[in-house]
Amino acid sequence: MASEAVDITPKSDGGVLKKILKEGVGIAKPSNGTTVKVHYTGTLENGDKFDSSLDRSTPFDFLLGRSQVIKGWDVGVATMTKGEKAVFTIRSDYGYGDAGSPPKIPGGATLIFEVELLDWEAEDLSPDRDSSILRTIIVEGSKSLIPNDTSTVTAHVVGSHEGREFYNKEVVFAIGEASEAGLPEGIDRALRRFCKGEKSKIELKGTRFTYGTTAPEEYGLPPNAPLEFTIFLKDFEKVPSTWEMSTEEKMTSAKAAKERGTEFLQQGKLRLAWNKYKRVEDILEYEKNLDEEEKKNRDALLLSAYLNLSLTASKLNEQLDCIKYCDKALEVDAKSVKALYRKATAILTMTEFADAQKIYEKIVEIEPDNKAAAQQILVCKNKIREENEKDRKRFKSMFAKISEAPPEPQASHHATKIEEDGQVPTTSGNTTTVA
Repeated sequence: MASEAVDITPKSDGGVLKKILKEGVGIAKPSNGTTVKVHYTGTLENGDKFDSSLDRSTPFDFLLGRSQVIKGWDVGVATMTKGEKAVFTIRSDYGYGDAGSPPKIPGGATLIFEVELLDWEAEDLSPDRDSSILRTIIVEGSKSLIPNDTSTVTAHVVGSHEGREFYNKEVVFAIGEASEAGLPEGIDRALRRFCKGEKSKIELKGTRFTYGTTAPEEYGLPPNAPLEFTIFLKDFEKVPSTWEMSTEEKMTSAKAAKERGTEFLQQGKLRLAWNKYKRVEDILEYEKNLDEEEKKNRDALLLSAYLNLSLTASKLNEQLDCIKYCDKALEVDAKSVKALYRKATAILTMTEFADAQKIYEKIVEIEPDNKAAAQQILVCKNKIREENEKDRKRFKSMFAKISEAPPEPQASHHATKIEEDGQVPTTSGNTTTVA
């Protein structure tokens, strides 16, 4: 039985009235960011039909809450459950306004839509939009209160795999450090989009944002297991954005990040260490308006961060990143032996022996007693010698094969190529008319 029409606008201003024709299944409703799929028929108040997906036999889909449709649709469809059918009466200010949508919809028109919600897909939070992190909001939070990249959050988290619960805890951790609470990186990514008081279902799949092959043994998970988490973000500590900080606050925050990074580095938690040293760079890299003493302190802290980023990259076997941060360190201190040595070693690992040798030689110019660099120069020379010897043998073998090749056959005086003028050239240069 159809329900009575009710006002469903957030402001209770009568802009969208809803009348349920058929109840849906369950209580779950699509949230902003989900892709919804509907069938609909739209008419004017006089009954004239102006559009229908049923006539095209093709459902219509759109991103809910992203202004891809008229405002009345975003308001109305968000109140529906799967399989529900309803009629929405939408005032013009929630529809096409005073301009209308000529020629079928006049300005100021009230619209009547019969809508059936067929299905919806969760919101994709993954950076590559590959559905590796999906969110379905169960309870909306406060949209004005969202944590930032280093906020400390308090949340209740329940994790399951194929219906089996393996995690159920209230946790407190800084965003970026979810692994310290036994959670995968995908939770860190998702929480950056949560609002205070929000409760959502998060689905993780693939290798990057799940536990991959390194799930804690006590969870009993297979490699690369797809995961489902229900998360209630109870509270968080708001951390000021860098543009809101004073120079003193930036220095304090950067020092704390560096110290935390060093703790992780010593524990062998390289990705966590990388993130903390990167935080130092993010805070200080563009801090320019400093007096002489402040600049000295800033440069020292930034140099340390760059060196540690290059070290962490080297340990992660990310040689290009290692070289990148060595170069950044050298911009701060052109004679940094640590940066030069680390860069040369990364280049040597990439088998660029001559380039690596030049950098080791520069180190010896700066520090004539640097035995490690002197030894590496010898290593580079030996590698270059070995490469030259390999090239010599390869070219010698190539020339030998060429010299042993049989001679090319002599051209016959009966040529076969026909010229465009109908004549065949002979070996004597004379021509013979083609019969």
